[in-house]
Amino acid sequence: MRAASDHRSERAGLLAGIGLVFAASLAARLHGLGAKPLWLDEVITFTRAGRPLHGLVLDSLRNHHLPGFFVIERAALLLAPKAAQVAALRLVPALAGAACAALVFAIAWSAGGRSGAWLAGLLMAFAPLQVAFGQEARSYTLMMAPLLLALHGLLGLVRAPDAPCRRPWLNFGLGTAGALLVLPDALPWLAAATLAILAAALPRSRDRIGLLRRWVALNAALLLLVAPAYALLLLVPPHGPMAGFAWIPPPSASFLWADAASLYFMRDATMVTMRLLPPVLPGFAAAMALLAILGLWRLRRARAEALVLLIVWLGLPIALGVVSLVHPVMLPRYLLWSAPPFFVLAGLGIEALPPPARLAALPAAAAVLLFNLAPYYHAETKPRWDLAAARLAARATAGDVILASDGAAWAMLGHYDPALAPLVTQRRARAAAALAEGRPVFAIYGPAGQGAQPSPAAFAAMAASLGPLSPPRRAGSEIVIRRISPPPAARIACSSGAICR
Repeated sequence: MRAASDHRSERAGLLAGIGLVFAASLAARLHGLGAKPLWLDEVITFTRAGRPLHGLVLDSLRNHHLPGFFVIERAALLLAPKAAQVAALRLVPALAGAACAALVFAIAWSAGGRSGAWLAGLLMAFAPLQVAFGQEARSYTLMMAPLLLALHGLLGLVRAPDAPCRRPWLNFGLGTAGALLVLPDALPWLAAATLAILAAALPRSRDRIGLLRRWVALNAALLLLVAPAYALLLLVPPHGPMAGFAWIPPPSASFLWADAASLYFMRDATMVTMRLLPPVLPGFAAAMALLAILGLWRLRRARAEALVLLIVWLGLPIALGVVSLVHPVMLPRYLLWSAPPFFVLAGLGIEALPPPARLAALPAAAAVLLFNLAPYYHAETKPRWDLAAARLAARATAGDVILASDGAAWAMLGHYDPALAPLVTQRRARAAAALAEGRPVFAIYGPAGQGAQPSPAAFAAMAASLGPLSPPRRAGSEIVIRRISPPPAARIACSSGAICR
């Protein structure tokens, strides 16, 4: 009777924790959900979701995207009033992000850390980068939620590799299939999970041949299930700048630090340029590293589970780092699902404290994490192309030219004012021709996407070579607009009507 009562109490505590962490995480993501402007990737989602269904599917496949998420976003656009369309596109990622925090809580709870589960869930709920991706109209959190279900199942398999219980196998299979059908970014998970089984589960199994057979059969079934979707990606010819990875800038020391600080150490960063914003509370990196070390020490008696968490955490950045030696792929979005296992380890670090200290530390940790997150909501984490479009629309007329540093500026300006898109160019010759006709040129510097662009000084020098520049006018902190005046002779000719069009 007492065992049954303890089991019910344990289950009630788990469900209550999952519900509370989910609610707190969802509140953090719903706050200001539609306030921040769209950036290039979200404009792509908005544009694609507005297409007819067949056009949506074809455009997704041509850009190496699975169409399922965009079908959901199409429904969101159709159901939402025009004024709430941005928030509607971000609602599913917000819900998925909240589910991720709840799953992190459940994973840490299953590892035996009750206080650790609360801290791990709070870390996932209030990490600025996780909130940012939960407020982005892209599919990364929708991929990560089923993948964390798969991680929960994988840890169950490692914990008891020969147990007859089918739930861990089911969780792993359903979670992996769900993640793979959302984004190909989940493919490295299969390699990480297989390495975890070989390193952590196989040595503990009494029936190693049987375990391997079941593992191979399950993964073969998963690959057969997702094969049609991936075959379509291979068969449909790619097109457009987003079809490959040529736009990803090469890694540098500062860029890699920005990746690590934003992914694991609770720093806020801009979404496009990945520039770290000033720290709210210095010392977070050291505190998170210490907690992770303590978490590993806490799991010293459960070495297999600790090994799985290490493989899933470090395996992805190591693998992508090796690939980046040949071709750059080190972006936070591709590393996003490596953060939750780190948060589990860091959360379990609190278990090293005496029980009374844990009880006092948890409310303090929640307050600190909320204080650290608060600046995110008013920080400029996405370029203000909405402001730039409004300022250019007020000054530019048909026939003028907008000379842009970023080739995708036409998509951003065109989203906010369709009349601006035809005016945008990167061609110096087109700008020079407009100036010769007596028309002004507006030089705009700023990131639309994450591709490479010239330095501000190089772009300003190129613009100055065309004609006199006006003082810079900013649209937010990352976009600068300058007017290039036509030469006096061209203005006189234009006013006489000799060469004006």
